[in-house]
Amino acid sequence: EGLVAARLQDNSFTGHLPLGLGNFAMMISMYISANKLSVELPGSLSNLQLVEHLNLSWNTFDGQIPQQLDHMVNIEAIDLSHNKLSGEMPESLEKLQHIQ
Repeated sequence: EGLVAARLQDNSFTGHLPLGLGNFAMMISMYISANKLSVELPGSLSNLQLVEHLNLSWNTFDGQIPQQLDHMVNIEAIDLSHNKLSGEMPESLEKLQHIQ
């Protein structure tokens, strides 16, 4: 069946998000906030098409928000606050119908 929830917040994880995170096709919620993760957000996050809650806040991610996040058609809440992201919000995120 696979992993459906990951709660890895408030640790001291460093480096980047593993590209393999996108392979958890059954993931519903992912909380990886308040760590020391950096580098750009991987586009492979868009493979988490069933995810409803994604919290990557309070890290040091940089670069732009991946356009591909619009593939997360079930997403209800996404928190990317308190990072070092730059650029504009992708217009593709407007397609997300369940976001609150």
